[in-house]
Amino acid sequence: MKILIVGAGLAGLSLARALLSRGISADIVERRYDWRSPGFGLFLPGNASRAFGRLGLMPQMIEAAVPIRRQDFYDHRGRHLSSIDAEAFWTDCGPCLGMPRSALHAILRESVAGLPIRTGRGVTELRQIANGCEVTFDDQSAQTYDLVVGADGLHSTIRRLAIDPASPTYTGNGCWRFFARNLSGIDAWTVMVSKGRTLLAEPVDRSTLYVYAEITQTAGDPRERASGAQLRSYFADFAAPIGPLLDQLLPETPLYFSRIETVQPRTSFSGRVVLIGDAAHATSPSMAEGAGMACEDALLLAAAIAAPGDLDTALGCYAARRKPRVDWVQGQSETRDRLRRLPAGISTRLLRFAGMPLYRHSYTPLLAEA
Repeated sequence: MKILIVGAGLAGLSLARALLSRGISADIVERRYDWRSPGFGLFLPGNASRAFGRLGLMPQMIEAAVPIRRQDFYDHRGRHLSSIDAEAFWTDCGPCLGMPRSALHAILRESVAGLPIRTGRGVTELRQIANGCEVTFDDQSAQTYDLVVGADGLHSTIRRLAIDPASPTYTGNGCWRFFARNLSGIDAWTVMVSKGRTLLAEPVDRSTLYVYAEITQTAGDPRERASGAQLRSYFADFAAPIGPLLDQLLPETPLYFSRIETVQPRTSFSGRVVLIGDAAHATSPSMAEGAGMACEDALLLAAAIAAPGDLDTALGCYAARRKPRVDWVQGQSETRDRLRRLPAGISTRLLRFAGMPLYRHSYTPLLAEA
């Protein structure tokens, strides 16, 4: 079987690794020319680490990551609202880990080192034919494949060409990401909330924090072009433990802004084209399930591809199996986003008195294998 994976991010490389473990090779193309990425940090809940562990990568991940045993919630004044014993909740599933996205990406690249990845290569045309696809690349070359997998992210070319031309939907929130020195001694996934504003920090190595700042705003708001100094002013009333971290933002500090957008295509596959990862179900990061869902996609799609029998039937079964879990994560992400827009008095009371019940409600369905 001749397979093309479009996109060499976490989703595409996870699929390539899962296929290799079943003795199946795939062609991989990536429109970027190098591996520099604005991804910054990752939080991997237990179901996510379990999925990557099934790819045989747990030893390397443990070495590169920081264990996240607790999740702490504060209001913007620094008043503690609640804590989640994440280690206990996920104990029978997998460890919660914090790590740079680049570290996980490097581990995945090494795991498929025998496969060539053609960088600087994109897809411009895709035409479905009987039992396959004719693909034209941006260098005007063309090949025919039995299966094309779109793992090319939020703004997926494959989704647009073969499944759904609609653009991603803006959630109404924008976010900034950067790394900071851990001068505050933060040892847990830590978040501070105020109406329409969120600051989050988590350790990704012994001395570094990944910091995430989010504001509810309209698309095109002038704040989207904020400098570090301006971002500090937007959160000037945020106290310790996270507020002071913004003082580390200097003109030369890498600071990445993005609008938070989602995609919900009418289907995740059509004929011999299937989407995985953000190309199929990008959602807000409030559940921290992007990487985990991408890896779960990869594992189940690889099993479907390798299964005996008709490929078209297998793809349909794969999509049907994934839909309830995808719908749950997207629905819970939307609920959490609405919670952050509530008046501060309501949201903080919910986090203070119902933090663990809310957490358990959101994540218990994900304790089961995908």
